[in-house]
Amino acid sequence: MNKIAIKQIVAFLLNSIGIFSYLFLLKKQKKTFILSYHRVLNSPQLKEIFVQPGMFVLKRSFLKQLDILKRNFQIVSLREFVEIKRKGFSLGRCCAVTFDDGWHDNYTNVFPIIKEYQIPITIFLATNFIGSNRLFWPEELTFYLQQPEIKSLIKLIPSLNRFSLQNGINTDYQLDNAIQTIKKFSLKEREELFARFRSISPMPKINRILLNWEEAKEMQSSGFVCFGAHTANHVILDQVSLHEAENEIILSKSDIENYLGSRSDLFAYPNGNYNAHLKDIIKRNDFSAAFTSRKGWVNNNTDLFEIPRIGIHEDISSTVPLFLSRIILKRF
Repeated sequence: MNKIAIKQIVAFLLNSIGIFSYLFLLKKQKKTFILSYHRVLNSPQLKEIFVQPGMFVLKRSFLKQLDILKRNFQIVSLREFVEIKRKGFSLGRCCAVTFDDGWHDNYTNVFPIIKEYQIPITIFLATNFIGSNRLFWPEELTFYLQQPEIKSLIKLIPSLNRFSLQNGINTDYQLDNAIQTIKKFSLKEREELFARFRSISPMPKINRILLNWEEAKEMQSSGFVCFGAHTANHVILDQVSLHEAENEIILSKSDIENYLGSRSDLFAYPNGNYNAHLKDIIKRNDFSAAFTSRKGWVNNNTDLFEIPRIGIHEDISSTVPLFLSRIILKRF
């Protein structure tokens, strides 16, 4: 029995005997949480060759999740959340919803829903991707590892070859492991690897899969969406020099302010990677708060520049018990 199946059984049993209701009531009195999404897709969109596992929920799952949140919490904007915390008021009985990167389906699939439900969200933008046909490298990797021409090259890369990718991608587990491995490469090593991939199997022309600035303006004008900075090029900040990291942070902030005409004072660390030096850069560039991918709830003692978020994707949240488990239990 695989890990996900075990989690489903445990989650179902805990929910059935009322454990989640009790824990929810206990925890939400003084603490809160922030959910972190990337993409919300319809089932047919899963046939696209650039969908990275662990980066999406299905639209039907998202609707169920919002219904649970609305029935149990006051969903506040991230700026409202930061203000409540900064003033030391109680964080109990509220939560917030965020999205990372700036995917086009945030406009086509998420925007109509949050307008109908009247739910505020924050989207953290990797600004140099907005309005472009660029791909993030994990999506590009998803394409390359499906190409027969790449199999022989994989055999020459020990860190990837151990996942048996030379026979092609057979499971999402294989692909996720490959992505996590390549994340540990230096920027130079990753660029060299992809240059080799591109020379062997050029990418096909793709339709735009990220927001453009006109769509972002429309979303902002609704009053339900605000935008935060997520670097310009989605650089993992502790893998580059502090000078380059600061340039990436400043550029993403100024892009949002120039294109959308609104203050950009919220930041999300790409891949959740941060350290004390990066926190100092965020503070001195007039940000009010910064958000990680470290899982956890938020209380009045939480550092405003390393606020945890709970990542949500389909594999771990497709049912109500799984979604509740992901929020409430530390190890889910």
